[in-house]
This record gives sequence, structure tokens and C-alpha cells, in this order.
Amino acid sequence: MFYNSSDSYEYNDCISRGACSVSPNITSMQEIMFILLRQISYYLLKLKNFGIEKENIIYDIIFQLAFIDSLKDLSEAQVLELFSKQYTNLVKTRKEYMKLCKENNTSCEDLKNLLKFSAKTNLSSILKRGDREFLQKYKRLGLNQKYYAEILAGIVKSVSVNWVNLHDYGTYAKFASDSVLNALNLFNSARVSPQKIKLYIDELAKYDIELLKQINELQTKKFGQIELTAVSTSTTPGKAIMVSGSNLNDLKTLLDVVNEIDVYTNGNLMIAHAFPLFKEYKNLKGHFGSGVNNTILDFATFPGAILLTRNETQNIEYLYRGRLFTTDKISAKGVVKIENNDFTPLIDSTLQAKGFAKGQKRPDEIIGFDKEHLNAKLNQIIEKNPEKVFVIGPSNLSIEKIDYFKKFFCSMPENTYAISFSYNPNKENVLHINIGNDYALLYGVLHMILEKIPVTSDKLEFFLTKCDVNSLSNIVNLKNNGAKNIHLSDCPPLVINPSVLKAFINLYNIQEI
Repeated sequence: MFYNSSDSYEYNDCISRGACSVSPNITSMQEIMFILLRQISYYLLKLKNFGIEKENIIYDIIFQLAFIDSLKDLSEAQVLELFSKQYTNLVKTRKEYMKLCKENNTSCEDLKNLLKFSAKTNLSSILKRGDREFLQKYKRLGLNQKYYAEILAGIVKSVSVNWVNLHDYGTYAKFASDSVLNALNLFNSARVSPQKIKLYIDELAKYDIELLKQINELQTKKFGQIELTAVSTSTTPGKAIMVSGSNLNDLKTLLDVVNEIDVYTNGNLMIAHAFPLFKEYKNLKGHFGSGVNNTILDFATFPGAILLTRNETQNIEYLYRGRLFTTDKISAKGVVKIENNDFTPLIDSTLQAKGFAKGQKRPDEIIGFDKEHLNAKLNQIIEKNPEKVFVIGPSNLSIEKIDYFKKFFCSMPENTYAISFSYNPNKENVLHINIGNDYALLYGVLHMILEKIPVTSDKLEFFLTKCDVNSLSNIVNLKNNGAKNIHLSDCPPLVINPSVLKAFINLYNIQEI
């Protein structure tokens, strides 16, 4: 019953697990990791003053920031290995800095209270240290400092995610990595004013959008101009592999290797079907799944092996392990790591699985857009000179939000229009654009909209129906560019602490949906 039983998006992974908040242990681990990374950043910036750039270590730092939430899915041994690696980076960078100071007869500015690890360091000691550091930080910071610091940490994470995704296309975005290092180093100071933290928030939010712009350009260059496409959600008899996540490069790599086995996308990868390049693969059958946040239900009902693509934190229920594989640098507990693009273990697991016995016929889903047609539609809206234009989305909506927007669209005044990236009411005054949750594509379309209606216009109202790692950055950027009316949906505690969210809403004058 689970697969496409619904549209029951309220039965997401968070609800399925019965816990929707971050545990104290995870918070403690993240706190210590954050301290390690900011201390490494200090010495990287010192080395930079000597003209030395450690790109490999910078990559390690930003990768770790991007996927710091994934600590919860790793074994104790893997967690300790990560801490050991970053501690080695700290020791190396500090040692090289001290050596250069001596060679250049320059006085060194060493950090106080450096973290120290040894062979005897275990997870329990890390957790205890994390508890102490967490409490000391909040005693040291004033209320506004605390809130701005948490907002900055969230935006640093968003920038890091997009930086790593852009890096997969072979681009090293130095402007963003420099800003991340400087933002981290900010917290090595005993006193930091809220105004200075806010400057980094504004800078990084701007860079985050630039990263998305570059990703969008490279996606189009590599996979073709997105098209309006009907995606099959049906299944056909036979052995099958499901690819879950959002990494288009990993999907292409697998399809280049596997041509005799059916492949289905899952989660954010539905958008792949709208790119011309992926239409050339005859064994890419369609999309399997009931919503981007329903991995537990989708994984439970898929009768084959599952590939988790790189650079995405996913909730993985232990029950379904044993047939999960990943191309990521670090595999979660029970997930088999694919090395050097050798998909043999994945293929063997697929052939041993039962596959689809009969297959089921389901309605297609329309995704993507025709750029010229979309431009004409936007011009038609402008010609109507509407009193309001509501920009809504993206996301697969919960039952509660669908109910909200059904009422919203029914009560829209005359001479108002909505551009919806999520719920589709099939109304004449609502332009629906389904691009899944691809933020790079979203900003491409948003740029087209804002060329026709200035972001500062009183006519525009933005509704963010999905609260995730990118939301804070999106809102800050819109506000800094003059957007007047922004509405945000509920944010789960896994994404942002409720008290920080409340402060963010007040600080940036946001309205809640």
C-alpha cells in the first residue's frame, strides 16, 4: 500500500522514525566537529598570508560542513575516523604555519584552547567535551549573537552543500570557500558583534545564489536545456535498480555502465527525466516513489538494489540495509560503498533480488518546462497588470499545506496570479511549474520572473513551502535584494532550532504560513 499510496506526504521519514528533533549526542558531536573545523580554518588563513593555499584540506572542511548532519548515520569507528582526519589536518596546518613563521623570522599568533585528540580518545569523551563546549558557547554569547551565530552556521552549511555540488562539475569556487573559511574563523575570536556576524550572513547568502546559478549553467551545458516532459511512475516486470538522491552525475555514470537492467529514479532525481541527455537511455524507465521525504516507505517497497548518490544526507532505516549502495566518500552503517565506479556489487544484488513480478500502471507526472513557452506565459501575466503575483514553492506538500493552498487558491482575489512550483490547482490564474526540488533550476526561473517584475515590487509575495538547509539563505538573499513580503512554512527541529527560527522570523520580518 505504501508506494504512491499517497499522496500522504505527512507520513515522511521524520514521522516514521517517531523522532523529529536532533538528539543531544548529535549536537555534541557537531559542536566538537565545528570547533575543529574553525581552528583548522584559522591556520589555513594564516598560511594564505604566506601565499600557500591548501585546496585538499579546504575541500575536506567544506565537505564536512556540508554533511555534518550525516554523523548520525555513521558507526562509532567511522565517527572517530572523521575526527582523527580533521585533527590531523589541524596538526599539519598549525605545524606548517609555525615553521613558516620561524623561517621568515615572524612572530606566530597561535590559537588558545586547541582541541587535542589521542589514540585513547573515544566517542564518550567527545560527547562530554561537546556538552561542555556547547554550554560555554551559550554562556559567552549574548542573545542576538547566539541567534545570528546559529543563522550563520545554517547558511555556511547551505553554501557548503552547493559548493560541493558545483565541485562535482569540476569547478572550484574560490570566492565561496574563502568566505566560508573567514566565517568559521570569526568564531575563534572571544568577542564577535552581531553586526559583524550579519555581514558574513549577507555575503554568504549572496554567494549561495551565485553557486546555484553556476550549477544551473553547468547542468544545462552537460545535460541539455530542460524540456516539458511526461515522466512515467509505472513499473514494468523485471530486475531493477533505484537511484535515490539528487546527483545527476552519479545517475549518468551508472546508466553508462548498466544497460541491461531497468533503472528508476527516486526523490529529487525525478527532474533528470526532463533533461534531453537522460532521454537517450532506454533502460531509464521512470520514477519510483511517493514523495521526496518518503525514503523509508519507498525503500521498503522497492524490490531491487538501491544506489544512494553522493552529496546528500538521507534518512536511512536500518531495517532496509543490506541492499543499499552509495558512491559517496563515506558510507553509512550497513551501506556498501561503490569504489572507482565499479558497480558490480550493486548489479549482483539487483540480479539476486526478486524484481518487479508484474509491474503496475500509474499516471505519468509532468515535469520541466519549455523555456520559450514559459517566457510567453510570464509575459501574458505581466500584460494583465495583476494587483498581486504570488510565487509559491518548491516542494512536495504535506496534506496540511495542500489543504491550506486549496483554500488559498479558492480565495485569491480577481486580477491576482500565482506562479506555483509545488501545488497545482489547475486554475487559469495559476501557472504551475514542476521542477521538483532542484534549487538551481528554481533560481533560473526566478531570474526570468524578476526580470519582468522587480523583486522590490509590492505586487510580489513569496511563499516558501519547504523548509530545508537552503531556506535561510534564500530568505536572506531575497530580503537583502528588497523583497517585501515573504512567508515561510513550519521548519522541523531537525532543520533549525525552534527558538532560532522564531528569532530569525523577527529579525528578518518574515511571516509564517
